[in-house]
Parts: sequence; C-alpha cells; structure tokens
Amino acid sequence: MTRSDSRPGLSAIRCPTLALVGEQDKGTPPELAREIAAGIAGSRLVIVPDCGHLSTIEQPQAATKTLVEWMQA
Repeated sequence: MTRSDSRPGLSAIRCPTLALVGEQDKGTPPELAREIAAGIAGSRLVIVPDCGHLSTIEQPQAATKTLVEWMQA
C-alpha cells in the first residue's frame, strides 16, 4: 500500500472501538487486526469464521449480530 502507516496513532483513539475481521481476510489478516485492536485501549476484537474481507456481505448475520451486541453493550 502507498498510504501512510496509521498504527502509531492508534493509542490516541479514545472512543469505543470494535475491530471486526474475517478469519480468511487477506487485506487485513487477523494478525494485523490483533495488532490494531491491541493499539486501541479498551477495544474489542471479533474474528468472523469462514469469512474474508467483506464480513457484512459474506457473513451478514454474524457481522450484524456482533455489531448489534457491541452497540448495546
């Protein structure tokens, strides 16, 4: 990618954050999503099974359920 690395700024994020990633995501693999979530205090990481990069299209029920539960928490 040609865009700048935003990982150094993750610690500045202070709002509730959900990192939702597909188990087979090649664009942002779970290892990178773990790194992103670890950089944001209090964030929550959810890995959607049997899913690539487009979780809301590939696994809409699982993605929606996760988002609704996170917003209601």
